[in-house]
Amino acid sequence: MRLLLAALLFLITIQAGYSQPSTNGDTALPVCLQKANHLLDEAFSFMQKNYYRKNTVSWETLVTGAKKKLNNSGNCNDVYDIISGCFKELNETHSFIMPPSKAAIYNNDGTTLAQKPSIKELVGDINAELLGNGIAYLNVPWVSTTDSAICMLVADSLQQLIAGLDEQGPNGWIIDLRKNTGGNCWPMLAGLGPLLGEGVCGYFVSAHEKIPISYKDGAASQGKYVRCRVSTNGYKLKEGKKPIIVLTGRRTVSSGEIVALAFKGKEQVYLYGEPTAGYTTANATYTLSDNSMLVLSVCMEADRNGRICEGKIIPDETVSSETHPDTDDPAKTAALTWLSSRNN
Repeated sequence: MRLLLAALLFLITIQAGYSQPSTNGDTALPVCLQKANHLLDEAFSFMQKNYYRKNTVSWETLVTGAKKKLNNSGNCNDVYDIISGCFKELNETHSFIMPPSKAAIYNNDGTTLAQKPSIKELVGDINAELLGNGIAYLNVPWVSTTDSAICMLVADSLQQLIAGLDEQGPNGWIIDLRKNTGGNCWPMLAGLGPLLGEGVCGYFVSAHEKIPISYKDGAASQGKYVRCRVSTNGYKLKEGKKPIIVLTGRRTVSSGEIVALAFKGKEQVYLYGEPTAGYTTANATYTLSDNSMLVLSVCMEADRNGRICEGKIIPDETVSSETHPDTDDPAKTAALTWLSSRNN
């Protein structure tokens, strides 16, 4: 479940307008199967138009096979598994379909939810502390919601923690992304803005365009559109030129990987740990007529220097329990040791 949540919103949610079910002339189908076929048509329409590898797909074969499976099954709810099966056929691991019940939770939709999810169901733990030798440590959470109030709260919390640590005059920073299984990248980027620095910190790259990801004065933006901002003016570090180590691992997924890429290539920033999960394509979400949500990879991602990342992000220094079997937390220990040595 957490891996699924890792794959979510990077770009903009698009509402698919409801229209009457299309049955391609087959009015003999039961009404629910007519609606399921219509849902399949909607999903394929978005896929054929927006999927980042659309030109490599034999769409006629894929669509015909999916329709046949659905109509032979006789089970309307099989449409979600059939769409998932199409992604498997395409060897596409970062796109998926989210049924209405799960989409309502992700969107924190009060109109359809009997009970709103708790904040702990939508946001991971945020931890911050000043370690030995004046090294500031910050654990950045996954964020599995598009709710604007919650996203602002996450961004505010991260900036407040950074401000509190900065007041203590740290000699360096450790940003831990090893449990960041993804979700919505924008509150993460807005919250980490003081450490990212102002300006472009990455790109969404397609065959036809290159859209910058940037931070400025408390706001994280995609191109000219602000996606998340803090509730007040953005915090500015008292002294910004301190070394930063970003910790990555196998559970650094999707949005967690976007954050890692945002730091990659920045002066005095180094990545320590293990390679990331490899979900380094950007997803857009499309709400279908039954309120399910298609989560679709629409472009590639690049770091602040424009270098496209395909697959796993490889750290500058590989550190794991295999390389350091006698250490409880080898990556964090190695980062602390290196940062501390810079101040001796």
